[in-house]
Amino acid sequence: MDYRLIHFNSARPAGEFTFDNEFVHIFLAILPRIFGDADTFEGIHWHRHGLRQPDGRWRDLGDAFPYATDLGVPDVCTMAGWASLEDMRSFVYNGRTHPAGMRRLQDQLDRSQGPGFVMWWARREERFTMEDGWERLTHLRQNGSSPYAFSLDQPLIRPQVA
Repeated sequence: MDYRLIHFNSARPAGEFTFDNEFVHIFLAILPRIFGDADTFEGIHWHRHGLRQPDGRWRDLGDAFPYATDLGVPDVCTMAGWASLEDMRSFVYNGRTHPAGMRRLQDQLDRSQGPGFVMWWARREERFTMEDGWERLTHLRQNGSSPYAFSLDQPLIRPQVA
């Protein structure tokens, strides 16, 4: 049985989710380049993206706007399956577009909910929804790192192939 690393991250912009918000403007401008790089990166199996509204409903990132400000600020989420922890780190920290883009946005994130990034090992054939990723992130925020949901600060090694 082969395993892959799943990661889920959530970025909540500080301020309202409108085009006037610098985070929203920059984030949406750089996403096509980051997604294009992900599509050609050998160590990534798949990636998907969405908005989680405060009421728990999900929207496709392509349908982010119009967004009614009375809904509250959403979490902009990404989930991906990776061949290894090293591949994920390589893309996130050394890739062509992701590191520079995310550095530009670090000061514009609302981090009041706790960690915004969670990982877990899964059998290659397992499938996950964005809500599954949100549940793992919530588990990490409430319980700390475990085999079910762990952080980059406390990564777990890949389970042995059975």
